[in-house]
Amino acid sequence: MSKTSKPLPVPMVLDDYDDWHDYACQAMDTLIARNVSFTADDLRNMTPAPSNPNWTGKVFQDYARQGLIVKTGYEMARAKARRGGTLARWIGVMRRATV
Repeated sequence: MSKTSKPLPVPMVLDDYDDWHDYACQAMDTLIARNVSFTADDLRNMTPAPSNPNWTGKVFQDYARQGLIVKTGYEMARAKARRGGTLARWIGVMRRATV
């Protein structure tokens, strides 16, 4: 560690991650239930702004890893902060119960 760097607080504070994550999961479940494709912009419009913008991507990553959503294409972001960057378009995967 250099003389100018400061150690990070341990454990690192996640601010309001748990509260925001609950809102995001409810919004994601609603988007999936609509059975239409959606983007991160749609999720952002349904939730309060996260303390860390990376949290939005984490929700998509978790849902995709669980097989609950799949990519259907790409488009330009509508959010001004994203400056027209590329966004994935997603759709929920309907799962059948197995008995």
